[in-house]
Amino acid sequence: MIIQLEGSLLESLVDTLKEATAELAKYREREKELMATIESNELLNEAEAQAFLKRDTNTLLYYRNKGLIYYKCGRDVWYKRGDLIAWVEAGAVRRRLT
Repeated sequence: MIIQLEGSLLESLVDTLKEATAELAKYREREKELMATIESNELLNEAEAQAFLKRDTNTLLYYRNKGLIYYKCGRDVWYKRGDLIAWVEAGAVRRRLT
């Protein structure tokens, strides 16, 4: 089945599709931003944080004593993934080439 459209109607449909595509791109970008926020706020328990950083319990305790942000509820210790990433990035070393 072939549908024939007048030139102005076809142009109108093309414009509408372009606008819809642009809107969809905006929504996808916003979705990526929201997913990044959700991921950075994800709480990790001690074992998950150890696996994420590839460090043992004593090292995490040392990091906490040096200022790593953590959360406690009773005996449980929790870390936000974003805080762990920020802690690692804060220790980045930049060498100057002479």
